[in-house]
Amino acid sequence: MSFRVLELFCGIGGFGTATAGRAEISAALDQSLAALSVYRLNHPTVQAVCLNLESASPADLQLFSADMWWMSPPCQPYTVRGKQRDIQDPRGSSFLKILALLPDFCPSHLAMENVPGFQFSQARQRLLEILTFHGYRVHERLLCPTELGIPNRRPRYYLVATRDKLLDPPSPRFHSCRLSDFLDAHPSAELVLDASAAASFSRGFRKIDPGDPQAYATCFTSGYGKSLMHSGSYLHWQGGLRRFSPEEILRLLGFPRGYRWPDDMPLRKRWHLAGNSLSLCALREVLRVIPPFE
Repeated sequence: MSFRVLELFCGIGGFGTATAGRAEISAALDQSLAALSVYRLNHPTVQAVCLNLESASPADLQLFSADMWWMSPPCQPYTVRGKQRDIQDPRGSSFLKILALLPDFCPSHLAMENVPGFQFSQARQRLLEILTFHGYRVHERLLCPTELGIPNRRPRYYLVATRDKLLDPPSPRFHSCRLSDFLDAHPSAELVLDASAAASFSRGFRKIDPGDPQAYATCFTSGYGKSLMHSGSYLHWQGGLRRFSPEEILRLLGFPRGYRWPDDMPLRKRWHLAGNSLSLCALREVLRVIPPFE
């Protein structure tokens, strides 16, 4: 029998891509039609459903039997630069709804990802109380891709819970690579930053020499391409600066070359969706504490 996973807050398909060949996705749920269009393009055999999880009912989730639930809920209630309203933030309501539904299903395994600030949240405490009450064994971890040799600083909180066997964390799989390995051979001219903007905000940018073997990119957020500051790194390029392309960001996150965007999707939307996605290498590493992914 195949190992079936229900993807909640599925985004563009990071979990399904990371676990291809190890898991069968019973369904992928998200309220973003744009994210689902990318998911369906790259995973055409998966049932990708548009659903606002804040209004999900037991009947909705009963349609998708699964051995495991995967969740990557909105991070805004817990970000350092946000107001950190936690369970009072309306953007966290969908996650709280899933927590309320969890006891009705109690899948054998559950895993999730969020920003590091989640570890101090009331939402995490509520999740742990539910998992403990229902007999789950829990493994929590903070992990950054740079710890695995990936030149992308993106620390995240991960939780893996199981009602079965929880394995000891294995030795990390290290990837020996350079930033230049992930860059486009012929980057588009539209990535080049306006000279006046580069001059005005230069001191606040993280600027990277693409030929530096020690170079790494900082975390790309969903605001990359819109917000000039605190949203990601820039590359020195032909005497100026350029942004990373959405494809370069996906490669740094572990997506395979050739992962596709809809042809009519604007560049800024591609940046937004890439910034909201997952580090696939970090995810694979974290999941190794449960037998289906060891």
